[in-house]
Amino acid sequence: MVDAGLFGPWGPVLLVVIIATVVLVVLLLIACFFTPGCIGYECARKRKKEATNILPRFKGRGSDNVKLNDVSYRSWRLGSLYENDTSGTISEGVEAQRNSINSTSGQFEAIDTSSTLHLIQTEKQKNEKKTKEFPSELTLSLQYLPPCDETITGKLVVGIEAVTNLPPKQYNCTLEPYVALNIVKQSWSHRKQMKLHSFRTRGIRHTANPIYRETFVVADVKPHEVKEWVLDIVAYDHDRYANHTELCSLKIALKDVKKIFQSPEIHLFNYKMKPSSQEFGNILLGVSYLPTAQRLTINVMKLRDLKVLRFVSSLNEFYPYVRVVMLNGKTGKKLKKRKTRTLHAVAQPEFNETLTFDVTYNQLDSVQFLIVLCNKVSVENVPASYGEHPSDSEDSSVNSFKKTEDIFIGKVALGKGVRGSTERLHWFSILQNPRKLVTVWHTLK
Repeated sequence: MVDAGLFGPWGPVLLVVIIATVVLVVLLLIACFFTPGCIGYECARKRKKEATNILPRFKGRGSDNVKLNDVSYRSWRLGSLYENDTSGTISEGVEAQRNSINSTSGQFEAIDTSSTLHLIQTEKQKNEKKTKEFPSELTLSLQYLPPCDETITGKLVVGIEAVTNLPPKQYNCTLEPYVALNIVKQSWSHRKQMKLHSFRTRGIRHTANPIYRETFVVADVKPHEVKEWVLDIVAYDHDRYANHTELCSLKIALKDVKKIFQSPEIHLFNYKMKPSSQEFGNILLGVSYLPTAQRLTINVMKLRDLKVLRFVSSLNEFYPYVRVVMLNGKTGKKLKKRKTRTLHAVAQPEFNETLTFDVTYNQLDSVQFLIVLCNKVSVENVPASYGEHPSDSEDSSVNSFKKTEDIFIGKVALGKGVRGSTERLHWFSILQNPRKLVTVWHTLK
């Protein structure tokens, strides 16, 4: 009756037309969201991609790994993980559906059906952009006092004043840098450098900009002899758990520093030091994490291209073994340690041993592992006290004659806060692939 009063006899017809129009519009909108090519379909597909592309490789897994995923993604930023990374690809041997996370220099290929992941290192690109870093600088003082007569001889005074912008440690721990100074002479007949004098500064803890102000004096030298000398200066980091790390180095030919021979006053110089690229070989590590047992296993497989002749005179004196130290990444305190068996006179050792560590979910954010290649050396050591007062214990009598000293050859660190891109990529792949053995070739430094 209302429609008849408002619109006259056409009221019911207009009402039916309006209702039909509304229903048609709703149907068209619904069809647009399900028809490829429409605006609504593309918008809905884009939002779905953004919501599901974060964890494509974990789709279809159970809820038992939720805590592990939360830990890994709470600790890592996926975009920053691959910045300036040249490590390569993670691939598997079983053909299945693959989900990739691509960046400018790294790629993940994930397959849920495989039990082992392999990280294949690709060759570094020649046109790779170099990262902008502030170089380390050495402040050096030099002074030469020429001889006056037969009683007063010439002196060379070398002062290590300070070093700035030292590179950080491989793992989360403070630096304890010191500087080693070697004065060498180039022997052109043998084409070798002959070491004449060696000096070393004290170590200063908890700083990347140490101030030493230490002076070393070489007496009884003549000007023509000093001009043939070369100052070989190397900055090291004292490591209590492994070998001392070479941070940067510098070589100065005194013949190029002519003004120290023109005036006997103290001259200050600032030199940019060259970052160290020292490597001692490669080690193959397989690491896996079991979320249910909260246990991490490190499989020490084999080593190759070892430079052991720097530490031992012959291969027969090489007794290699691998030590794994579990550290607290925040404090640097040692938590646990394990080691493999010792081999003898092997150029490319193969251990194939598995070392296990109990690691909880909360520790995955802070724990770090230091893998160290060591050489066990047996040294004859017979103190006089043992000879005069022999012990009644058989163990003590044996230990009095032989003492084992470990020589650290090289190391690599794994964990959240480590510096190397390959090491970070390895640790990230371990967290994202629980129960899988992730194998990676690492460089010992």
